[in-house]
Amino acid sequence: MSLKKLVWRLTPPLTHRLIRDVHFVLKLLPNYAYDFRRFLLYSGINKSRGLAGEHAAQVVLAYHQIEKGLSYAEPRPGFGKEVVERLLRAMGRFVALHGWVAPATVALRVLYEYVAFNEAAGLDMTALRARLAELAGSAEQAQAMAECASGGALPVRRSELEARRVEGFADFFASRHSVRQFAGGAVTPADVAAAVAIAQKTPSVCNRQAWRVHAFQPSDQMQQLMAIQGGSRGFGERAGALLVVTCDLACFVEAGERYQAWIDGGMFSMSLCLAFHSMGFGTCCLAWSKERQADKALRTAMPLPVGEQVIMFMAVGTLPESFNVAVSTRRALGDMLTFH
Repeated sequence: MSLKKLVWRLTPPLTHRLIRDVHFVLKLLPNYAYDFRRFLLYSGINKSRGLAGEHAAQVVLAYHQIEKGLSYAEPRPGFGKEVVERLLRAMGRFVALHGWVAPATVALRVLYEYVAFNEAAGLDMTALRARLAELAGSAEQAQAMAECASGGALPVRRSELEARRVEGFADFFASRHSVRQFAGGAVTPADVAAAVAIAQKTPSVCNRQAWRVHAFQPSDQMQQLMAIQGGSRGFGERAGALLVVTCDLACFVEAGERYQAWIDGGMFSMSLCLAFHSMGFGTCCLAWSKERQADKALRTAMPLPVGEQVIMFMAVGTLPESFNVAVSTRRALGDMLTFH
């Protein structure tokens, strides 16, 4: 008998667990230290590093908040003034360093739609128009660049989406939008079960299928969870269901799989969005990029098993006959694809 087997036989189970814990702590720590260093050096979290990706991200984060507001059923005139100020600062910094290219041009288009919406509501937008002209060099130049870009809110009709869903996968995929104007109809437990059953075909690492779905119907608890998430104000109250997608961490057994929950859970979540789309429902993905305080608050508010990692929330609802969606302009293909 080997020494290892002899020690294992002579020691109690509690010692076995301690030995394993120490072994995996020593294995995980260098990997997390490696991840920590890479995120610290190369992410946009430290704005003083002047990374182009961070400059672009700040523009996109701000303009998308505005176009989301424009896609609500009843946007409040004058909404988002603080976001507009943040966007103008981000655009100024981006343009000074990188010129008038996307996403600055997209942001300009979004701001012109914002101006048009507020002027139609009777607000004086002279000051903002002047700032856009100053930023672009002239009012004519600003208007021309805005007209050549895409962004803002897009009107769609439910009948159009229904037609595109059957035209083939490219049209099916392109016709799916994040919806923030639900009709308020019911999304039944049978509807949710059918969509989850469709999404179960999602690939996962070694077919472990670690994802879980916690479904909530309209209730005070559903509203409490949405408040903790914080991204559905102004439309979440008309959702027919709220889903919390999680992954069971116990399914991942190697140090190299420390982030596999987010990969598998994210793929499943996209499949779930498309499943609801195929059934004629609208969805809005609600991010769970939170710090520990929010995670603790969520676990207090709902009976979530301790070993499940929250991936995202998803609001699901019925579609009105016509509604607005955020354009959510896609980046150029050349920015995304590299052949080697």
